Amino acid sequence: MTDLTRNICAAVALPNASADWVELMPLGNFRLGDGRKNLALRIDDPDAVIRTSLAAAAGGILPIDFDHRSFAKQGEQDSRAAGWITDLRVEGQRIMASVEWTAEGRAALEGRSYRFLSPVFKNRPDGRVVLIEGAGLVNMPAIPHLRQLASKETAMDPIEQIAGLLGLPADQPDDIVARVTALAASETQLASITTAAGVEGDDAVTQICARLTEKAPDPAAFVPMEMFQQVQTQLASLQRDATDSKVAAALERARDAGKLVPAMETWATQLASKDLEAFEGWVEAAPVVVPVGQRQLAGRTPPVQKPEALSDVERQMASMMGVSEEDFLATRNKEA
Repeated sequence: MTDLTRNICAAVALPNASADWVELMPLGNFRLGDGRKNLALRIDDPDAVIRTSLAAAAGGILPIDFDHRSFAKQGEQDSRAAGWITDLRVEGQRIMASVEWTAEGRAALEGRSYRFLSPVFKNRPDGRVVLIEGAGLVNMPAIPHLRQLASKETAMDPIEQIAGLLGLPADQPDDIVARVTALAASETQLASITTAAGVEGDDAVTQICARLTEKAPDPAAFVPMEMFQQVQTQLASLQRDATDSKVAAALERARDAGKLVPAMETWATQLASKDLEAFEGWVEAAPVVVPVGQRQLAGRTPPVQKPEALSDVERQMASMMGVSEEDFLATRNKEA
């Protein structure tokens, strides 16, 4: 059932004055119906409020007076008790109070002198209620949507109450019937939906909405993991092949330009494989050291007679590579 439907039923079946448990305060956010309408109040932790209130009360019992007179200014006070709150508990969306009525309090209710119970509480500046100090029998409650305490036989016309809850005039019965019928139809439809969805509880609507927002995986947006790994392997292989091809091409260009001698092949290959951009920068800045007639053909250098001493160009290359002239000469002659 929706909260609105529950409220309608509650208004029609008012509790009897002799009931031990009565509604005291609503949970969550609420506003007062008197001159403090702009004051937004709330009870976030009802269990904590209950513990604090009973612990702070004298003897663990909260008083119920007439018209809050026991809280009035000195000289205007009336400490007569209409009843005593002996316990508090949470029930649904309300804090309920177990009341022991005095003979005078019960007579006031049964004689229709008073109809409502109005709580006395303390709240912080942000509106959070932290303590319940008691209550009073009143006829103009600050929280008007709590149940009346007057008996069913003395209650106001239920049609007027239902009209008020629906926000409709009491003299328009057709509109009232139409609204209640629509509510009943909504309840029936919701019951069918919750049954079909296999959900239950007061949060059935929330559960259904959560399911509707869940998106099924889009087959077009996903591939099997095995296929994904295969594609990764193939891509890595293609990237290696492409890199090797670029390195080989860069080395060949360096040979064709006469800037790469056999003694530098190992070093040049390692540099180009690790940092192709750095190698190409070296090639651009390096001098031509191989005459046109002695340059490599198809990646091979024709054997030539090497002098026993390094030329000026070879000494310069040995210095740039950080190799001693003796080692450079030995490597050159070995490659020859």
